[in-house]
Amino acid sequence: MMISMIQTQKIKILALILISAFFLSCDFTPRLHKKILGAQEYIRLQQYRKAISQYELILKDNPPNDIKVKIYYQLGELYSINLGENRKAINYYREIKNFTDSPIWLVKSEERIGEISFTYLKDYKLSEKSYKLLVDFTPRLERFDFYQFRLAQNFLRANEYEQAYGEFLKIQVSTNHKFYVESFYQMGLLNFQKKNWKEAVEDWKEYLKRETRKENLVQTKFLMANAYETMEELKKAYNLYYSILGEYPNTEVLQNRLNSIFHRRVSRKR
Repeated sequence: MMISMIQTQKIKILALILISAFFLSCDFTPRLHKKILGAQEYIRLQQYRKAISQYELILKDNPPNDIKVKIYYQLGELYSINLGENRKAINYYREIKNFTDSPIWLVKSEERIGEISFTYLKDYKLSEKSYKLLVDFTPRLERFDFYQFRLAQNFLRANEYEQAYGEFLKIQVSTNHKFYVESFYQMGLLNFQKKNWKEAVEDWKEYLKRETRKENLVQTKFLMANAYETMEELKKAYNLYYSILGEYPNTEVLQNRLNSIFHRRVSRKR
């Protein structure tokens, strides 16, 4: 909890530094400069509502479009990062498109809309639109691999299995894709959710051949064991569960699975 709070505070501070740098790069009148500095001071004091009110007043003065863009972005950050009002934040990020054709700002705002709607709002229809735009952006963006993977994840979470399957297959075409290995795990989840247990196990076997991170290997073996147990392949399930004993974080759950399978196997022999 304490680590999470520290990380959140760091994000807020970094956001403030970033937006301050944006404004320092602008050329504006002394009066406008004073108002913007006032808003930034409210942020420094963590008086976010007052900062928002100050920025809204600046917008009413109809500043140049480059200033509007940066203010709308800052308002989005304040509502999302500092106040947790994510729906409001998205409205401000959307406004950016009305005042600039700059690819940098269009991409930055779409990234924020996608991240907020996917991670916090769980609004997968909304995040789908954002990640489709980012995937289709011309020229291809530096983070294309991430956007494509996130789009596939988005389809999976929305239970749109055919679309998710298609996107994961596209990722698996290239071994150089940054999410090539992870796509096998996700494909396993897809089949697991569809109750295609055998297919899920095969996907995870492919994943285990490629993955090296211990915690991911342990979690995948647990899911594979679960699939085997569901298919009544109890010996395979037992052996897999047993192989991660002492490594799986929830020892009680694992011990319960082992005991359950043991008693089921004993009952079969009677």
